[in-house]
Amino acid sequence: MASHAESPWQYLPETLPGGILASLNHAVVTIDDEHRIVFFNKAAEKMLGFQSEEVVGHDVSPLIPEPHQAAHTEYIEGALRSGASESLGKSKECSIRKKDGSTIPVDISCSSSQANGRLYFTAIIRDISRRKELERQMHFMEKLVSVGKAVAQVVHEIRKPLVVIGGFARQVEGSAALRSDDVGRHKLSIIVEEIQRLDTLLDRIRLMSRPPMSGEYRPLSIRRVLNETLELLEPMLQDRRVALIADLPADSLLVCGDSDQLKQVFLNVLQNAVESMNGGGLVRIESRLNAGTLQLVFHDEGPGVPPDLHEKVFDPFFSTKVEGTGLGLPISRTIIEEHGGRIVFLSGVRRGAVLIVELPIEPVF
Repeated sequence: MASHAESPWQYLPETLPGGILASLNHAVVTIDDEHRIVFFNKAAEKMLGFQSEEVVGHDVSPLIPEPHQAAHTEYIEGALRSGASESLGKSKECSIRKKDGSTIPVDISCSSSQANGRLYFTAIIRDISRRKELERQMHFMEKLVSVGKAVAQVVHEIRKPLVVIGGFARQVEGSAALRSDDVGRHKLSIIVEEIQRLDTLLDRIRLMSRPPMSGEYRPLSIRRVLNETLELLEPMLQDRRVALIADLPADSLLVCGDSDQLKQVFLNVLQNAVESMNGGGLVRIESRLNAGTLQLVFHDEGPGVPPDLHEKVFDPFFSTKVEGTGLGLPISRTIIEEHGGRIVFLSGVRRGAVLIVELPIEPVF
């Protein structure tokens, strides 16, 4: 290791002795005026995944995401020229890179100290991922309420003429004048079927744009809910030449939940999987038990999601599909979280996309 790491305590601010910083719950990192790390406490190790011996004595740049490296260098150089910086003592939100290459949002407070004619900078770093996630969810729900109102009005206006057209079509279809006209009755039956299909589609649009409300939670067989969902999707699977292999949980395995809401989640996930494969393909559903939870793994053979977009898949109104609303997965995540579970997009797969829906087996309400 470099000699800069031999006595790190002397470089820390006098008001915060090294022993205190080492035991803080927040991550603490100290660098010298040449951007080398001289102190890295246990909380920093836990937050970022590095061991102190991996980073102490080395340049701090691996911790700084690419967009912020130039600004960091300018900040240090400005502080060296003036002996201080306007940012010192102030809290600032930015992002930091972990050992696995991922980034997390953090709040950083910086201070400086001098020793042996050199300037040292100490940052106290707080992980604000949870706070940012809550803010994002609140923003999403606000937008969803506005969109839901607009969609409800549109659905209402479309459904009114559909009801009238459907009623007249059924009357004409059953009239005595068409008993001998097979061609005419066939055409009318197509009209009635298409009206029913549009009515079902309107229901799905209304559900997809409506914030999840408190449902009727009761013990449910996930196997039955999934089978009912697959029946609804059967026409789409046939039309798009998509095969489906399902390893479903036992019928006796129960979760506590709302059947309609869970069906909505499975429809959203499976419809995304099917629509991602334009030329046909295979969708697999696997089930497994893990520490008192049921995990349902949905795997398609579509093009997947580009790595730079992985973090956005649950963002409201984000979609890789030209005609996608970007509401299905965010709403699905909210529903699953209200059921005490979680939904995860699995990155790093070589082909297609993988979503994992996890639900507690024991009732949570």
